[in-house]
Formats: sequence, structure tokens, C-alpha cells
Amino acid sequence: MNVLVSSYACNPAQGGECGNGFHWAWGMAQRGHRVWCLTTPYGRLGIATFLANNAHEGAAGRIQFLYPRVPGWVQFLYRWQFGVYLHYFIWQYTAWRMARRLDQENDFDLVHHATYSSLKMGSWLWRLGKPLVYGPVGGAQKAPIAFRQYLPDWFQTETLRSAFTWVLTTFDYNLRQNLRHAALVLASNDESANLARRLGARRVELFLDTGLSEAFRAAEFPERPVQPELRLLWVGRLYPNKALPLVLDALSQVDTRVRFHLTVLGDGPMRDLVPGWIAQYGLMGRVTWRGSVPWAEVHAAMLNSDVFLFGSLRDSFASQFMEALATGLPIITLNHQGARTFLPDAAAIKVSVESPAIATAAMARAVEYVYDHPEARRAMGRAGYEFALRQTWPQRLDRLLTMLHDLNLAPAGQPLTPGRRRGLPLSRLRRRKRRPEAVQSQLSS
Repeated sequence: MNVLVSSYACNPAQGGECGNGFHWAWGMAQRGHRVWCLTTPYGRLGIATFLANNAHEGAAGRIQFLYPRVPGWVQFLYRWQFGVYLHYFIWQYTAWRMARRLDQENDFDLVHHATYSSLKMGSWLWRLGKPLVYGPVGGAQKAPIAFRQYLPDWFQTETLRSAFTWVLTTFDYNLRQNLRHAALVLASNDESANLARRLGARRVELFLDTGLSEAFRAAEFPERPVQPELRLLWVGRLYPNKALPLVLDALSQVDTRVRFHLTVLGDGPMRDLVPGWIAQYGLMGRVTWRGSVPWAEVHAAMLNSDVFLFGSLRDSFASQFMEALATGLPIITLNHQGARTFLPDAAAIKVSVESPAIATAAMARAVEYVYDHPEARRAMGRAGYEFALRQTWPQRLDRLLTMLHDLNLAPAGQPLTPGRRRGLPLSRLRRRKRRPEAVQSQLSS
């Protein structure tokens, strides 16, 4: 197939959305398809380095990265939050104009909007009139208002965000047309799936928005010797919605007999508040904040910890969860949004978000439980590890390609002809101009 991938965030040297955007495009090329990936110049160095290091792979010769540019004044405004939204909208328009020219030259069989993974921001690529996969996307989830004490700048980060979401989902013609024309919408949580259906999406499937990097997967289940002190780990960007204070409040309620130490990895806008939070909850000497560290050090920290503790109040499905599961870490978190939908019950303790008092107390009891029951920790870690092994990027691609085959958009393991690739009756095949590239392309399993 000739596949166009839109990955605004795309960089193989990073995790999160940037890593996801790259893996969707690269995975398609690995399967033998010709791929054109539209992205921004921000990931150009990481992409170039990856392609140079993997030039021996056939996929490197089947993929092209193109970098639509926005006007200079838009680039200047990118330094402010409102400018980020403006940059994304205008980049989408310029990407669509480039995509039209590319489609005239290459006649795409499939278009995949991969990142940003925001349902409300839409895509212009439905205008190409080609089968469109939209997602995985999230963004319909909201932080529970009862927990606003843990989110600094609630009005700016949550109230305005909710208002912006309402405006777009109510009045944005492009978003509604995008959802109605998409052949398949992949949603990363129940809230986003329900919203997509309400806005007119024809087929919506729940789909994890992250896959497991081969580099992050432990070769075998990591056995952790029981230590006198429980080693807890928190990893994430220091944004308000990640709600690090909630975790610290919970730890302040843990029974004093429990010996624990929390390591916090991450940097971001809330960095200046972290020392004060640690002091506020009386956790000096029991919490170490290391700031931003390389991905390899995150991996090492997960292998050297006993439990992953995370309490984000608004997330589709944190990529940190997948990394923790892949290193055999049991998880303590909140029972809502993507964590509720996708985290295996056997691998995590998910506490109620009925109220802040109930959530923090339950999280404290969970820490006490895993401290007292090392064998339960091991069993949870094993269940999570086995789940993660089924979430690799090749398996992500398998599931997507199976869905496309079910929709008659991609044949399973056989050569593509122009008629078959779009599900056309054979009687119409003779009317279409044959493209050698499409005839020779194959879907590998």
C-alpha cells in the first residue's frame, strides 16, 4: 500500500507522543508498505540519526519524512501556550496542502492521522477522500473537580481547557466532518470513545495509544530481592494534571512503621513547587526529586524500584504505565480514564476517585499492603510484565491491520491490486489506471 501518516509529534529519540508518532510510520514501512510521513522539523535530527543507524533495513528505503513549515510569525508565537494550538492548526493546513500534491503523484491507499493524539483538534486529511484512520486519540477526559486542591492553576489548566474542548466539539465543522468521514476512529479511553460516537464517528474502537519499545522491554521477568525499604517510583512531566501533590499527600498518611523512599523523575512548569510540596507533606528525607534524566536512566530506575506510584488526574493512558509494566513493576494508581480501561486488575491497585480523602487514604493503604506482602508485589509485577509483552509495536500494527482488513481496506498477506485495495468490485477494476507500486506492495504478517 501507499500510506500517508500525519505525525505532528514524531521523534524516535523520545518517548511519549513523539515516539508513538514515529513508530506508527516506521512500523508500516517495516511491513513492506511505502510510507510518506508528514511531521514538524522538531524531530528532524532524531529521525535522521535513526535512519542513518538503520540504513541497512529495507524499511529505511520505503519511508520518506516531509516537513511542512508554518509562517515565521506562527513559529514565533509557539513559545506561548496559545501559540502551540495555533501552530498545530496552521501546520495541519499546510500539511493538507502538501498531502494533496503527494496524493496526486502517489495515489494513497490509506491515510493515518497518528499524532497529536487529541480528538478535539481534528485533522484536515479527511478532505483527501481516502480511507482515514484517526488515532488513537483521547482528550475527552477531565480532571475530577473535587481534586482541584492538587492542581495548581486550576482555572487555566482545567476550566479553560474544558471550555476550549466544548467550543471545538460544538462548533468546529472540520472536527465533525473528520470524525464522520474517518473509516476508523481509535480511542484511547472510554470518555473519548463516547464523545467520538456522539459527534458522528461511524466505527470507534478502544485502542491503547502507546506501544512497548523493544529497547525498554526486559529480556526476562526481573526478580527483585526483598529490601528493608520499599522503593517507590514516580515518573512524569511536572504538569499540573499529573498531580504529584496527591501522591505526596497519600504518602504522608502511610503508617510510620512502613519504611519507604519515593524517587521522582521529571521536570516541567511545576518544578519550582516540588521542594515546597515535599516539605508541606513532611516527607523530607523520604522523597528524592532528580529532575529530568535520560530515557536509559528511567529504565534503570524502574528496574531498581519495587512499585510504580502514579496519580495523574487527567491522562489518556500514561506511557509510563507501559514502561513500568514492561519492567515488572506493580502499579498503584487511580481507577479512572485510561488506567481504568487498560491496566490489568491483576497488575495494579486502582483506588477510587470518589473523593480526595478516600483516594489518598486508599493509596496509603495500598502502599502498606505491598510493603507487607512482597509475594503479592511479585505476582502483580508478573501479571503486568506478561500483559506488556503483548503490547509491542509489531502487535499494535497487527491489530490495526486486522481492523483494516475487516473493513475491506487492506488485504491480509496477499498482493494488492488497485481494485482490491479500496474494496472495489472486480467489474470496476479495468476502469482504473494500474500503479506498479500498489500492485507489488504486500501486507506481511
